[in-house]
Amino acid sequence: MNPRTRSQWRPSIKSWLAALCTLVAACGWGTEGPLQKAPPPPGPVALPVPTVPPPTTPEPTSTPPEPELPPAAQLDVVALRLYEAASVHSSLAAGVFNYTIFDDDTLWTASSCLQLSLDGSAVVTHGIVLPTGSHTYGASFPGCIVDFLVGTSLNGATVAEYTTADRDNITARVSVSSLRGRLVAYRSDLYDVTADGSGNWSRQRAGTTWAETYQPAAGSTLANNTTTRVATFEGGSYSFFWDAAWTDSAGSRDEDFDDLRVAIGGTSYTLKGHLQIVYDRSSDRSYAGEVRITRDGALIARIYGDEHQALRTETLTPLAPF
Repeated sequence: MNPRTRSQWRPSIKSWLAALCTLVAACGWGTEGPLQKAPPPPGPVALPVPTVPPPTTPEPTSTPPEPELPPAAQLDVVALRLYEAASVHSSLAAGVFNYTIFDDDTLWTASSCLQLSLDGSAVVTHGIVLPTGSHTYGASFPGCIVDFLVGTSLNGATVAEYTTADRDNITARVSVSSLRGRLVAYRSDLYDVTADGSGNWSRQRAGTTWAETYQPAAGSTLANNTTTRVATFEGGSYSFFWDAAWTDSAGSRDEDFDDLRVAIGGTSYTLKGHLQIVYDRSSDRSYAGEVRITRDGALIARIYGDEHQALRTETLTPLAPF
């Protein structure tokens, strides 16, 4: 085979150059220099992701707390002693009715701790019922415990000249001679006292309710054996109404003072007003009303139930020691 001559190569070179020019044009090159390529089409735009705060848990709604009761004020012990002096004296002076008769009106019987007499004769027979009509009933307590639940003890003597038609309504002239009582008081610290004197006492009873009224005679006394101070009664009356309709340990007690006059150390005070004490089944107590203590018409102190039904005292002028 013979090799190609130079003239035979030329057409092939032309063909190659033409192909090259075509390729260059296709690549975007021309006489004015390289062509600018169009930018690539934009891709998807990444939008900023908004920052969302984490969900917050709402604060739990709470019920507003109940308003707290104010702290119990210090009660005036002398005011309470003065307030309860008549009640304690009545309890001792009418001791034959308060401490020697059962609920069915039968009398206790004489023992080494208790001597009873009815119209001058000793009560020695068990089951005697308090007789109706007019009688004299007396008791002597040589250091007897008459209330084992509380521990109340009596040492002394008391006698009652009474009249009754049905035992529910009794009127009596009661007298007491140096009768010492321990743990007789309810709302004061008159825990150890000695009563002397007399007074008019009455009781009205109907089922689970009863009322008592006491008028201590002028000159009757109640000695506070703890302080050796003495209260002397000068007139007026004290009464209470008791309703025990719920249970034996729950009910209400209303106490009234009708110009009860009491002198301590030569200073005379007058108690007037009403106080109600309500007991519930949990032994809680609530108070309402007011008893005012005055001297020569001027308010000296008061015992009352406040807006929270708590017992309060207010003393405007210091009371004489008792």
